[in-house]
This record gives sequence, structure tokens and C-alpha cells, in this order.
Amino acid sequence: MEQQVLAMDVRQLEKLSVLQDEDDPNLVADMARGYLERTPPRIVRMREMLATGSTAQLANEAHGLATSSGMFGMMRVRMHCKALENLARSPSLEGAQELLFAIEQAFLEARPLLMAQVGLRD
Repeated sequence: MEQQVLAMDVRQLEKLSVLQDEDDPNLVADMARGYLERTPPRIVRMREMLATGSTAQLANEAHGLATSSGMFGMMRVRMHCKALENLARSPSLEGAQELLFAIEQAFLEARPLLMAQVGLRD
């Protein structure tokens, strides 16, 4: 049986909270805002890379998004990005469109959870 991956793992945010102090009490919220703003354009870039067959760049972009997603507890986004990265490094890109769709859906699902955790509003 396949293990369920959480849409949002707040333990990752708790790890980041040690970076905050009285001089920068909103650091995690500010970092999360940047992540949330940069992710949709990254997904668009990955679609473009897939369309042009830029597999090395696609793998690198997927890796970067997997890393930042994991940092903010967006575990399904991370999981799908890792799968896309591995696929982009393989000889076949079969299933890449579906993975990009899964990344986008996982992001849309977890985005409000992250915003609520760090106190951001739309």
C-alpha cells in the first residue's frame, strides 16, 4: 500500500522558526511569501522547458522547487517535483505533463494551508 504524503507538514515550518528572533519576527512569513510568489512562474517555466525538450534545465528547476517546497512543508509538491526531476534525467519524458499537473494541483491545495500557518492573507 502506498504511503500518503501530507499536503502540508507543519514540522518543517517549526524547524524554520528558529531563524526568527525579536529583530526579525516575521522572517518565516516573509520567506513563505517569496516562495508562494515564485512558485507559479516556476511551474510555467517548467512547462516551457518540457515543451522545448530542455530536460537538463527541467531537472534543475524541478530539483530547486522540490528543495524549497520541502523547506516550507509542501510535501506533495516536493514529492511530485522529485519524480519530475528523476523523469527529466531519464531517457523518456512519458508522464511529465501529468507530473506538472500534479505539482500545480498539490501547490494549489497546500498554498492556503501554508498561508494560514504563517499568517498571510491573499
